[in-house]
Amino acid sequence: PLARTMTQAVIDLVVARHPRLSCQMNVWNSPVSEAAKKDEPFVAASRGEIEFLEAQLLQEQARLVVVEAADMVLPLPEELAVVCVPDRAAPYDAFLNRNGLIMDEMDPGSRVGVLSMRSRSQMQAKWPDLHFEILRGGVDRAMETHMRRTEMDGLVVPAAVTEHLGIQGIVVEIFAPEFILPGPGQGILAVIGRAGDSEARELLAGLHSDDTAIELETEQAFCRRMISDQDLPVGALARVAGGEVVITGATGSGSNRISVNGETGMALAVGSGLAQQILERGDSFADLLEADFPDGLPDEGDDEDAIILDEIEEDVDAAPAAEVGEDPDEMEHLKSLEDLAGIDETA
Repeated sequence: PLARTMTQAVIDLVVARHPRLSCQMNVWNSPVSEAAKKDEPFVAASRGEIEFLEAQLLQEQARLVVVEAADMVLPLPEELAVVCVPDRAAPYDAFLNRNGLIMDEMDPGSRVGVLSMRSRSQMQAKWPDLHFEILRGGVDRAMETHMRRTEMDGLVVPAAVTEHLGIQGIVVEIFAPEFILPGPGQGILAVIGRAGDSEARELLAGLHSDDTAIELETEQAFCRRMISDQDLPVGALARVAGGEVVITGATGSGSNRISVNGETGMALAVGSGLAQQILERGDSFADLLEADFPDGLPDEGDDEDAIILDEIEEDVDAAPAAEVGEDPDEMEHLKSLEDLAGIDETA
């Protein structure tokens, strides 16, 4: 439902500007099984579905595809390009509750569904008495879990999604980015087409927002350097103002934020530069480990863990310098860890 609604919204905007233009929405059955999608984080379309839609473009079975920017698979195939980025909707998180309660009014232990590690980490830090559970399988599945099966006491989704679905009436709270930092691409739709389709670009030119496109470019540059295709507790938001783009990012609870700014023509460097600064911080390294330890990092007092660490340290101390890291693959792995954690060779 969400994917169809977003696509229809763009069709309506195009037809409003070109009344004599005929548009048709093509609806395909998902090539990805529900079982395969249930553990994948996304908003409107899973990675497999996005790649399927791209294949339809390449095979000329469709002229354009509308996707939630947060779901885009980067980089795009060389033959494809983002031909239009409409004005950004509200890049905020919204809280849905059937009983009209805001987050501060929820009973301790209440279960709140979220769509990503990013929102779970930030919300858990602000409301430690509540239980935030990641709901995989996209907004449609999350809505069913909360509204129809009532398995959750509340649900956090992007505010723009509630506008697309027309369910603002059950939104009880919207969190400003100064309070909860949104995810990269949140609130942005991207229209993808074939790179050489100049006619499509011309028809969509009236919908295109240069500022939103720059914000998307900055946030995607951040993603390529920082997040890759993993679900990590990372938030970022870019804003264009006064000829500059400013992007703010953070890991974990979102309390230690970093902002980088630069000229709009340097969007790629600005986004990538923010990611580099975050990766060089030691506290960011611990936050990113949450992706591998969703139930929390091992207890420092765990005897078994301590024995393993002691053995590793003894092996490193006993090894001759010429033999340490002799395997090129091992050296590359160690180097990547150094880049990530900002540690030196002895560490």
